[in-house]
Amino acid sequence: MLFVRKKRNQAVRSPRMRIIHYTVLFVLLFGVVSTGLFSATGNIVAADAASEGTGYTSDQLEGLQFLNEVRTRAGIPPVQLNAAITKAAISHAEFYNANQADLPGLNAHSEISGNPGYTGQSVMARMKAAGWVSGSQGYATGEVMHFQQKSSKAAIQGWLDTAYHRDIILDPRYTEIGIGLAQGTAVLDAGGPGKTQPVGGGISVYPYDQQTDVPVGFYGNEMPNPLKQFDVDYSGYIISAATDKDMISHKAVITDEKGTEIPYHEEFKGDDTLFIYPKSILKGNHKYTVSLEYQAEGALDTQTKVWSFTTGKGHVLTQLVPTYKEIVINEGGQLQLQTEGKYDDGTTDVLLGDEVKYSSNKINGLSTSSTGAILGVKTGDYTITASSGALSSQFKVKVYPKLKSKVYPAVDPSKLTDITGNKALPAIEWALKAGIMTEAGKGLFKPDATVSEAEFWTMLLKAYKVNIEAYQQAKIKHWADAAYLIAKERNFPLNGLSNLSARDSQITRLKIAEIIAAADGLNFKNYDAVKFVLGKDYVRGVTELSLSGYQGDKGITRAEAAQILQYLRPKLTELRGRPISATPNSTLPELPPKVVYVKPDTFNDRSFFSEFREDYTLTVEGKFTQFAGQTLKVRVQTGGKSPKQIEDLSVTLDSEGRFKVESGPYEQASLNLYLATPGVSYCLNVQYNTMNENQYTSTASDFK
Repeated sequence: MLFVRKKRNQAVRSPRMRIIHYTVLFVLLFGVVSTGLFSATGNIVAADAASEGTGYTSDQLEGLQFLNEVRTRAGIPPVQLNAAITKAAISHAEFYNANQADLPGLNAHSEISGNPGYTGQSVMARMKAAGWVSGSQGYATGEVMHFQQKSSKAAIQGWLDTAYHRDIILDPRYTEIGIGLAQGTAVLDAGGPGKTQPVGGGISVYPYDQQTDVPVGFYGNEMPNPLKQFDVDYSGYIISAATDKDMISHKAVITDEKGTEIPYHEEFKGDDTLFIYPKSILKGNHKYTVSLEYQAEGALDTQTKVWSFTTGKGHVLTQLVPTYKEIVINEGGQLQLQTEGKYDDGTTDVLLGDEVKYSSNKINGLSTSSTGAILGVKTGDYTITASSGALSSQFKVKVYPKLKSKVYPAVDPSKLTDITGNKALPAIEWALKAGIMTEAGKGLFKPDATVSEAEFWTMLLKAYKVNIEAYQQAKIKHWADAAYLIAKERNFPLNGLSNLSARDSQITRLKIAEIIAAADGLNFKNYDAVKFVLGKDYVRGVTELSLSGYQGDKGITRAEAAQILQYLRPKLTELRGRPISATPNSTLPELPPKVVYVKPDTFNDRSFFSEFREDYTLTVEGKFTQFAGQTLKVRVQTGGKSPKQIEDLSVTLDSEGRFKVESGPYEQASLNLYLATPGVSYCLNVQYNTMNENQYTSTASDFK
């Protein structure tokens, strides 16, 4: 679908086609609202004579009846067919069919002068050319197109099944419409006086109260795709509520038949319309209840709107897919299994406990509840079966024996002479007192000495109180043989298992990420492992929270090892082991927004920096030599993919292009900042209580 709405700051995006339920849905929409831009004498045609005779086709009358039934049930005044608008709609459908090669994407709403069938470049021009007369107090016009349609009623249903298109055809500003259907191309043009008509109860909702056979999902088949702002491909069926006055506050709760709250994304448009996108496809033949508390402009009290609807046939489960095909736990360890379901509409979703049942092939060694909570009772290899109806899927579980434990003797940090004043002192003291690290000799800790793979691995084992000596064999080839035996038994990715000399080589941060992922029972390699540890907040980067800022090729010092282990220990509660098979990339956590750990001492050219402090105040600074001496604006907006304007800050750059401004406090958890320069805006996102910096080049691809 494609959507353009003037006066509403809607973006125009390139066309997209999406196959849903084996049909192609491609919709174009254009709308414009004016208040007195055109003033003309004459009357709006409220209901022309043709609508009462045989001037309209049965398809048009059926479409009108269907739309008005929906509008009435939603509390919105009905519309009427208008002969002139209908003529414009039919003419444009025919024009498009004859000239579609020249009208890609949103250009389908335009007409090219000189081409066969031309009646006007815009919808307003075409409606006026057909004889429609706008009122003297302003006007509202709109146009919607839908292709490969068998009836106008089907096209209207398609628009109702979206967000922004629904918003147009249920708009109370429209009082008259024209419907055209020519060789599968459906066009609905609309006109009105430009001001909102009264809505029943001051609010309209869709699906309307007690509506049945409601679809269960929305699959992003609209342009701009409203789901893109949430970074998802589909949602439950869109629920909308619109007030006839601005909605200044709102709170919505959706519950299913059992009273369980349904999580959702929300979007607030135009100050009066709320779109709710359930995070999962809705259940079929299921009743849902929506409770909306809201306050409209001018109202003293909060009002409550409660309504229910029932879905029709749901999507069909076709396959069970365990999130992890191979799971590793310890004796006494517990884990909640998770299985995804694949459906006939191409969607996937995590199945809840009552939707899938689990069973173990050896219940004496691996205890499994019907909802998927497993408990490792006895060392061994097991098979779990997940089933739902006639569908089933299996995956492996390996239970390792409990690691033997030991309390290591503490080292008194005060006896070491080279750690005072070190920036890692708290972590060094923690590691010494926990017996994880010892002195490096002669009363020294040697905080800047490099760390080998064997040293880091033994430190990690000691951090979890593993009795390394208990695994020592009689024949010793290397001082860390016992530690490496533990690694071998649990499939940890240590280079020193196959290459003895690698044990004494400096370990890299990339290898540390792989080891920590394995300790959490997963098999990720290279920068997938880095993304995992950053996403789980197990390890921090060197310069910033990003893949590049992690600096995987870099080695670590003893001081840095202490910092890594102190940061990790409270977050990762036990050491498990690595599965044989690679863990699917689809299970990787989302990488958090970039955060800079240390403020630069100086700024390079084209640097844009911000610090969003604990007291919610903001510092913005940077350097752009090409704008030296100029006064620019920094737009402060809410964070996320659909930012809203908060305020503009004025900054004057000095003779070298440097600037600094402080503002706030702000209430948001994240902010988007835009340094507006002639022709280009430089973007920077900053999270609460963090810092961030972007370094731009002179290429256009770096600009936002």
